[in-house]
Amino acid sequence: MNYKELFKSPKFIVLISMAINIILILIGYIWFDNNYIHLELSALLILSLLLGPYAILGFSIVELLYWILVLNMSNALVILLSFSSILVLGIMPWKLWYLMDPKRGFEIPNMNSFYSFAKIIIIVLFMILQTYIFSRQIFNEIFGLSLETFYMIFILGLILLLLGMGLFGRLNIAVYTPKQIKKVMPKRLYDLSLVLAIVISIITLNNPNYACLFIILILYGIFLIKPLDETVFKIKNTQKLTIFYKTFISIFIILIVIPTFLLVSLTALGIYEHGIASEFINYLVLLSGFFLAILIPLVIYMYFLEKQVINPIDQLSAYLFEEINDDIDLDNLVNNLNSITVNNEIKSLSESMLNIEKEFVDYRANLLDVTKEKERYETELKLAHEIQYSMIPTDFEKFNENNAVNLWGLMKAAHAVGGDFYDYFKIDAENIGFVIGDVSGKGVPTALILVKAMTLIRDYATYYPDLSDAMYEVNNELCKGNIKELFVGCLLGKLNTKTGELCYVNAGHKNPLIRKNNGDFEFINDKPGLLLAGMENINYKKQYIHLKPNDTLLLYTDGVTYANDGNDNFYGERNLQKIVNQNKDNELSIIIKSVEEDINKFCNNKELPDDIAMLIIKMDQ
Repeated sequence: MNYKELFKSPKFIVLISMAINIILILIGYIWFDNNYIHLELSALLILSLLLGPYAILGFSIVELLYWILVLNMSNALVILLSFSSILVLGIMPWKLWYLMDPKRGFEIPNMNSFYSFAKIIIIVLFMILQTYIFSRQIFNEIFGLSLETFYMIFILGLILLLLGMGLFGRLNIAVYTPKQIKKVMPKRLYDLSLVLAIVISIITLNNPNYACLFIILILYGIFLIKPLDETVFKIKNTQKLTIFYKTFISIFIILIVIPTFLLVSLTALGIYEHGIASEFINYLVLLSGFFLAILIPLVIYMYFLEKQVINPIDQLSAYLFEEINDDIDLDNLVNNLNSITVNNEIKSLSESMLNIEKEFVDYRANLLDVTKEKERYETELKLAHEIQYSMIPTDFEKFNENNAVNLWGLMKAAHAVGGDFYDYFKIDAENIGFVIGDVSGKGVPTALILVKAMTLIRDYATYYPDLSDAMYEVNNELCKGNIKELFVGCLLGKLNTKTGELCYVNAGHKNPLIRKNNGDFEFINDKPGLLLAGMENINYKKQYIHLKPNDTLLLYTDGVTYANDGNDNFYGERNLQKIVNQNKDNELSIIIKSVEEDINKFCNNKELPDDIAMLIIKMDQ
């Protein structure tokens, strides 16, 4: 079982509290002998506040057995009063903690603020007074303990409590929290019972009266069953160690714990002439006086520290965690930070953080504008992508059936919109036109030139019988208003599907591959003309090829041969020729697909650095 889970078991709490009491009794009995000072009472605070009523029950059982078996107490009435008083008074710190000033909210016992520190001091003073009164009325003739003795005991208890809170907080052990108690009488009667119990106990301090003690115990018992506010049962059952606690415990260890350890060690080594017990008692007297001497200035200092440092830091942290979405939230933050009225470095820090928040709000507003603009741009690019792809024809099978030719194509843009294109179209009953091209540059301007070039080429190739005239007019139109100086390399062809005569014009494009007489694919070694849109009034030269049945022409853009593997190695014409010849007898679509796959393999399946386009044409048999 997890050790943290053990503290949720009432049986474990009873047993561990019994063990703690036995250990303290043995220390007191062995060390102090006849000078026994009830050292075990110092455990009441930590057992009550951290482990709750079950711990006090275990403590009371051991204490009662010790009085009966070791101290030979046989008076049944005294035994009953003793057991009842320890049980009732032992639970009081736990009950008082959860009933003090509920308007400030509920939390488990801690030393995380000046307010919680003040609560614990009040509880300690209450325990000192009431334990002294009860002991004097019941055991005065046996022990004769002074108020100073009880003060020393509970100072030790406070030390144990401080260290115990830190241990519970560090190990994240859940303390014992209240359970629901039904209301049986008006709340004022519960409070009245506490007041009457205190008053009667003080009045009867020097006049022991067992009947009065019974009444006092009953009144205290009535107060203990006072129901708690429902919000008490919803508090988080783990302790957070705040700056206040860490600062306080550091000072406390330096001023109290370290001197205690040293003096006890010296006493145990027998350095002093007197016995260990008497020396320790003397030390407790010195310690209690020392603690009382430093308590007031320490409290004042911690109060100042909390007001001037801890609370402003907590406020600053809380304010900065609030989400800032608009100017109203920013104004609220300004008001909140201005409410930090300290005049030290924390105020400067809050002002600096406010400036950062203002800059952040401005940055976020700008970022939102940029994001919206980016989203709009990406939407437009997506639309442009869809429009561009819709312009590239892909009805290969239908076109082949109607025009007695076999062709296939592929266009793949490296980005949202590309600059490579192909097109095919019917010119007249016997002739079909086709074109493949590449626009220099990237992005939207390139896509616009591409659309313009495709439209002009199709229109003029259909209108002018002579491809030279068509290309001449296209070039002049593209030169007009070409402020971006984008150029178009393309190859325009016209194929007579009846005679096999192919006429083409190459305007700065890559030379195609041709396969004739069922042989291998070879490059056509013609000199290309100038790029389109570079200079007006350029005459383009026509080239002629006669295609026989099964002769095939492969056109491609430079994105194919210039594909890069990332190490400055290019795919090149040799790899292209090799892969198409390996698949030369396959269907046209398979040839195109094999080239695409080989390029992807060459580039290690990375994103293509440039657009690619391919068009393959084969004469029917």
